Amino acid sequence: MKKPINRFLLKLLLFIMPVLVFFEVLFRLGFAPIVTDSTLFDLKMLAVQKHQVKNIKLLAMGSSITLYELNSDSMVQNFKLPYYNFASWGLQMADMNRLLNSLVKTNQPKYVVICSSFPDFVSPPNNSYLNYINANSFIKDDFPELFYFKNYNSIHQVIRRKFNTYPLSLDNWGGASLSVKLRNVNSEKWNEHDIFPTKYTQANYKALDSLSAFLNEQKIKLIFVQVPIKKSYTNTDRSKQLILAHFDSCKSIVEGKGGIYLNYYNPTIFTDSLFIDQYHLQQAGSTILTSEIVADLKKIIKQ
Repeated sequence: MKKPINRFLLKLLLFIMPVLVFFEVLFRLGFAPIVTDSTLFDLKMLAVQKHQVKNIKLLAMGSSITLYELNSDSMVQNFKLPYYNFASWGLQMADMNRLLNSLVKTNQPKYVVICSSFPDFVSPPNNSYLNYINANSFIKDDFPELFYFKNYNSIHQVIRRKFNTYPLSLDNWGGASLSVKLRNVNSEKWNEHDIFPTKYTQANYKALDSLSAFLNEQKIKLIFVQVPIKKSYTNTDRSKQLILAHFDSCKSIVEGKGGIYLNYYNPTIFTDSLFIDQYHLQQAGSTILTSEIVADLKKIIKQ
């Protein structure tokens, strides 16, 4: 009876091995598995796994705002705590709430810095991040190749994603910078208005409240940074009222749960020439902003 079973297992192994070898070669060639809808998030989590990024005590989280506007060199030079920027394009506050619950377990940070603005409060959560959050730690930390099978996508989709990926150079701490020439600025984004609030804004405020409460319970200090906004965005009384109300809401939520709220909205310092659109700063602007953030963080962070 054992011989037929052994023969079957041998045949099964011979059938499976070429498949496993094929996907391993695909992985080594840089055709990463598709885990979430965000190419950047997937690539960043692979970088975290590859470089064994763990036990980050000063953890940055957020959307493209944190990604581009928190200068890694300044953060690393001024603070001795292990630092990494986990931000990714398009994250909403509801996404950050979910992801931080997962990242806190891995890193046990002392401080979480979120650089934010109103675009983080306008859309529903992206449920594809649950594919990563709910995955076994062995897959996330040791064998990400298994994502090819856990979250199956065709070979065509995997290859197409690699060649359609927006070129972005991440630094050693997960950050990036923007340097866009004036002639390449997107006029539609430059003049964008009335994207806030939406029907999802209140849900994102609730997510910020939940996130703040969670970090407070874990004795992790949340530092919420309101980043600059281009002056022309607030060119009407209504837009000014909406933005000021947003500032008040975030401040009330964060401070009410033991966090720290910092606001750098100052059009006299952050002039329109430092922006590439209504709420993203050029590299020169992010350097100025980070220097101000660092000066305040030195009063907060204990090293």
